[in-house]
Amino acid sequence: MNQKNHIEEITKYNAKISIYNLVYKKFKIKWWAYIIIPPLLPTIASFILLFYEKESWIFLTFSLMIVFCGISANFLVTKIEVVIRTYYSYALIDNNKYNYSSFLEIQKRVLIDLLGDTLTKKDNLLFLIDKLSAQQNKYSYGLSVQTVVITISIITGGFLSKFLDYSTDMQDFYDGSRILISIILLMGFTVIIVDFFFVKGFVEQYIKNKNRLVRTLTNIYLDKYAD
Repeated sequence: MNQKNHIEEITKYNAKISIYNLVYKKFKIKWWAYIIIPPLLPTIASFILLFYEKESWIFLTFSLMIVFCGISANFLVTKIEVVIRTYYSYALIDNNKYNYSSFLEIQKRVLIDLLGDTLTKKDNLLFLIDKLSAQQNKYSYGLSVQTVVITISIITGGFLSKFLDYSTDMQDFYDGSRILISIILLMGFTVIIVDFFFVKGFVEQYIKNKNRLVRTLTNIYLDKYAD
């Protein structure tokens, strides 16, 4: 197998060591039913009551939704412990529970098994970390800012000339232009705020998932060879 194909095969391990594949995929179907259905029912009921203008009952269904969400979350934690205890008992901490480090340990052990002894030698690990790190994606706010600037320029250039054609006088043109520019600036500000507070989080999580393999390889290296 040549170097390129070898690297491509190894990159497939990124999905295999995801928490979904390692833990959640081992959940039974009825477990998912117990987790999803209880909080879903009062949520649906709330929308139905809202549609029929029964606002006085919405508080009850909303309270039930919160309670059931808590129960479902507790059930989820319990079943994660069951899976880890059954398949990855080495990752449990002293009180027979799990924490974030437990997931890292599971990912590390599974990846070591997938790579084998040869690829977990020091030089090979450094090679893989270097090659795979070069493929990491970076998120830049420049894209959003540039998009806003280009959009504003297009709208401004296209519509201000139309205002000039349809305006009865210059005052009418200035008034319409101020309104349009205010709307454009508000739209641009909204896009940047949404990007900063919402899109950034989703993108960073996506990139974190994509770079899971590099982080796990680094953890293996630190565990085996760091002084």
